[in-house]
Amino acid sequence: MEAVSYQCPNCGAPLEFHSETQKWDCKFCLSSFEESDLEEYNRKQEQKQKEEQEEEEEQYRAEKKCYFCPNCGAELITDEETVATFCTFCGNPSVLPKKLEGEFQPKALIPFKLDKEKAKQALFDLCKRKPLLPKDFTEKTHIEKITGVYVPFWLHDCYVDARMQAVGEKIRVWRTGNTEYTKTDLYEVEREAALTYQNLPADASQKMEDGMMDALEPFSYEDLKKFNMAFLSGYFAQRYDVPKEACADRVRERIRKSAEDKLRDTCTAYTTLKVSNVDAQIVSSNCNYVMLPVWLLYTKYRGKDYLFAMNGQTGKMVGNLPLSIGRAAALAGIIAAAVTILGTIGGLLLC
Repeated sequence: MEAVSYQCPNCGAPLEFHSETQKWDCKFCLSSFEESDLEEYNRKQEQKQKEEQEEEEEQYRAEKKCYFCPNCGAELITDEETVATFCTFCGNPSVLPKKLEGEFQPKALIPFKLDKEKAKQALFDLCKRKPLLPKDFTEKTHIEKITGVYVPFWLHDCYVDARMQAVGEKIRVWRTGNTEYTKTDLYEVEREAALTYQNLPADASQKMEDGMMDALEPFSYEDLKKFNMAFLSGYFAQRYDVPKEACADRVRERIRKSAEDKLRDTCTAYTTLKVSNVDAQIVSSNCNYVMLPVWLLYTKYRGKDYLFAMNGQTGKMVGNLPLSIGRAAALAGIIAAAVTILGTIGGLLLC
């Protein structure tokens, strides 16, 4: 047990009780204290110790990145980017608000509209009418894990000056008697346009595969709501670990491809169009940090892992299904036979 020493509030020296005065005296600074004085001093000391202990615990949590379940008190083990999770002991959903402060606080989010059962059904609907899917995939497979995640995204608003250079071909074919003639006219083609892009997304999490997140588009941004941590409760959530500057090349390439498609659509007068150059300059842009809802489904089939993702707002499902080698070979055989038959018929018609 620890020994207790009553100290002078003025100089810290030990105090002694004086029976005649019924006071506590300090021999060093010659101060005297009533019982009420010591009680008040001890109360302040206890409060100070409590605050120091809480500060030490808070510092420990910050250094160790430890958080505790508000329901059962168990330690929540998370990585740096996780901002909403579940207690592994009692299952209580927890949001970690300190990880969402400052630059890490999203401007907006789209709440989940579809639940876990809808995600399960979407996976089985994806498997329907897939002739090359192994017959027993939906019979033997079962979903190992399904997780609702708020994924961080950067939404870009951009004004773009786009220019395309190409060569257009106009081909005309005619026949005179037994002779077939072909005339090809070549044209230098240039197109320019001022384009506007709103809410062009780029996922901001290293854990998410960019191609899979792109395939979940489009989201309906009319459902964007001002960020409120309460929406995260009951789901996992990740804050961004890919800064907007690191997404710049991906965004520029998406804009370049989109600009080419839009400019190509204006060149309908040509038989073929060979594009030689596309330049898309971003004149001005604005970027917002948001969270978008995604269901992740993980399953195993014959020892191989399969990951699927569903847009938690629209229900769009993406992922790679297993391929039945036998069915693929059979289908290839049918196609080859059909080509042979058509070739034979064509030869007979020319005779």
